[in-house]
Order: sequence, then C-alpha cells, then structure tokens
Amino acid sequence: MVENAEFCALVGLMAQYLEQHPKDGAERLREFMGRGDHLLSTDDVMNLTGWSRAHIIRLCKQGYLPHIPANPHKFIRGPLMQALHELQTGGVYGRQKTRAKRKTTKTKKGE
Repeated sequence: MVENAEFCALVGLMAQYLEQHPKDGAERLREFMGRGDHLLSTDDVMNLTGWSRAHIIRLCKQGYLPHIPANPHKFIRGPLMQALHELQTGGVYGRQKTRAKRKTTKTKKGE
C-alpha cells in the first residue's frame, strides 16, 4: 500500500497534469490507468521513428509528443501514435506541401 504522503504527492501530480492539459488530460490518464501494460519506452519510439533519444526528449519538452506526466521516457500508445501521425502530416516536422516536380533540361549530345 502507498503511504499517505506518497499518495498525496501522486494525486497532486495528477491534478497538476489535468490543469496543464484541460482538453485531453483526463482521457490520457484514464487510458493509462485502464491499460498501463501498453506503455511504450523511449527505445520503442526510437525503433518506430528512427529518431535519436535526444530528439524524442526534445519533442516531449516542447510539447509535441505526449508522455506520462513527469516521465518523458514512457508513452501511452494511442496518444503517441496520434501525435506521430500529426507530426508527419503537416505538423512541425511533417511535410507542409507536395513535392515540386524537378525541372529537367534536355541537351544535345556533344554540345
């Protein structure tokens, strides 16, 4: 059983997280508590994306990747996959517009 002081500290962290994420904080916490065995580690995200550990932590600190409160090395699968999708389809690191066709010039041989 968790001691009273530790319990209060955990409840405080949850309350702080809910205040910082009013839109989807409760949903993320519910998913985590209901399916805690589906957590991904930073190594898992590195394998999914090919990004470095430092880059993943930087994205967490900048708020682009959702992670477990006070632990940027654990991720809930659903919100993480949604964030990765958004980053790749027009987000900060995603493709902003379609690729322009390369212009080719034709030259005559020998000229």
